[in-house]
Amino acid sequence: MPRLATQAEVKNPKRKGYDFRIDDALFRAAISSERQMTIQSSDVETQDINVNQNPEDFTRNQGRIYSRNNFSGGSNLDSAHRRNGSSQDTNRYWDSNGIDVFTQNKGTPYSIKLLNQTSKKQALSSSDGDNAMAVVGTDIYVSDDATLYKSEDGGVTWSTVSTGLTAGYHIKGLAAHGTTLYIVANNGSAGEIETWDGSTSTQKATTGVFDGIWSVKGKFLVSIGTALREYDGATTVASAAVTLPAGETWTDVVDAGAVVLATATDGRIYSLKDVSSAFVAKGQTEISGEKPISIVEAQGQIFYGTREDTTTSKAIGRFYRATLTVADDLYVLGNNQLIKEWNVDSTDSSPYQLLATRDSVYMGIREASNSYLWRYYLPTAGIARDLKFDSAGIVRGIGIVNEKLQSIVQGQGTYYETSNYEEEGYIITAPADFFTAEKKQWVEGQLETQDISSGHSVELHVSDEIDAITSSTHTSWDKVINRQSGEGTTTAQVDNKVSRYGVMKLVLKSLGTTTGPEVNAISYRALARPELVVVQIPVNLSDRVERPMRKPFIVKNLGETIYQSLKDKEGTPVTLEIYDPSEVIRGVVESIQYPIQSNPDYGSVTQYAIITIRGTRQEVYGTVTSGNILGINGYSVMRFG
Repeated sequence: MPRLATQAEVKNPKRKGYDFRIDDALFRAAISSERQMTIQSSDVETQDINVNQNPEDFTRNQGRIYSRNNFSGGSNLDSAHRRNGSSQDTNRYWDSNGIDVFTQNKGTPYSIKLLNQTSKKQALSSSDGDNAMAVVGTDIYVSDDATLYKSEDGGVTWSTVSTGLTAGYHIKGLAAHGTTLYIVANNGSAGEIETWDGSTSTQKATTGVFDGIWSVKGKFLVSIGTALREYDGATTVASAAVTLPAGETWTDVVDAGAVVLATATDGRIYSLKDVSSAFVAKGQTEISGEKPISIVEAQGQIFYGTREDTTTSKAIGRFYRATLTVADDLYVLGNNQLIKEWNVDSTDSSPYQLLATRDSVYMGIREASNSYLWRYYLPTAGIARDLKFDSAGIVRGIGIVNEKLQSIVQGQGTYYETSNYEEEGYIITAPADFFTAEKKQWVEGQLETQDISSGHSVELHVSDEIDAITSSTHTSWDKVINRQSGEGTTTAQVDNKVSRYGVMKLVLKSLGTTTGPEVNAISYRALARPELVVVQIPVNLSDRVERPMRKPFIVKNLGETIYQSLKDKEGTPVTLEIYDPSEVIRGVVESIQYPIQSNPDYGSVTQYAIITIRGTRQEVYGTVTSGNILGINGYSVMRFG
């Protein structure tokens, strides 16, 4: 019984008269004017339109459009088209910097614009975290080790407050209570509580090494080392309501309505209830593997920040949302959900300070070269990077005065929100693939803006690499639109972008004044790119073997052997290599037509079968020959040519 030749045995199959191979087996074609080999692209199948995800993104007219005109859903969406997505995905994106995605004035259409700048005013020098902030009315107080500063004009100018603190004491905490500022300070072995009413400093208590103070439910809680105690605002400090294990400290306290919640470095959030005019412990929630360091309440929800120490110079910061639940008179946190994690090399990126407002929760985060306020927007449950500070340090205080945010960065200074816009900001969309793994031909970018004033500009960048979302300076970004004037819609052709995913980056630039550009919508159009090819080859099933420049000969039953080997491959995955024209196609054998006797009246002995293979083209390098040689500087057997 004859057998088929293989590429391992024949070094140059084309010269030996072979026209193609299927996997390792070599075959001759029976091509003539009556029997042609065909290679053609398969038609792109039209898929159903998914209007549940985002109707504006899909169209039957000239491809599909990935469009966005609202980003109020926040950041950290890593796939625009995902099967388990939510309706909110259409308003989300991957990352932004310097862009205001949440502010929308009632009665005006949504638009994307730049955030306001911040300005550094009062320098701070504390290196051990002795920086605190409190807002009393419209006055802002900030501490820096033993010094207390005050601003009466929204953080623009600062003056030093002459307190009566004992020499050598550093301020450890501030708390606003009505029109009075309460101050706790110590020197490591002794401490005191003082008040400041705007003109006079009064010493209140000296019975402990006070290191924290919080105003809750018309009373005060103070921390003295491991003990959390009630303080009456005068001279009396009660016994400990809760005592932590040795070496642990209290980090934050908030009035959560039914109870007061207190966070501690032992990894727990404690609940205290006012029972008969005294705070009593009413349960605790353990946060495994992390240390809760900040906590606030907003619109009935609890938000807290944690720190996970990894090295001496790095800590991972996380921001959570939870609800307060009660069972058997014990108050604990339930439905804990991680909102955001910050993991920056050699950096403590923990949210040490949280601020809750009517519609948002702000947190201070140190990143690689700058510190930022991040904003969690309650109406959409979205989170995004907000105001930027021009220095890197732990944010130790956040407040609002005259509708402007105020912050302090440890060891750096005080910052206030100005009326000038940032000079530049960007927003990076989530990668889009329209729920298909096939490659698309991205052909057009579109940008819709409001009137752009002189000196301002808006740019649209696109990329065909999914890794582009990791960096705003990724080398694959291609600027396709740079609009510097006018309003309305601008479109631009996109060249040489063939990929499964498409990503957009919107860049806004201004002069850093009180006006800036605004964008209404961006979009990216793609056409389906045919990847499948269908190949039909008439295969020689004759017993007669013909070779170039050689005398033909007969191998009995060779045609039957060839035919049976082809039948065995029907419906199986194969790799087809055609030597002329040079093609490598990986796919499946769809069908094999039975052998046909051509021109039987003339006695022809040529028999053939038509094999149909559907698959995708593979890269072909150089001239196609055959043969196996040892890979240079390698151990494997490689294909040559």
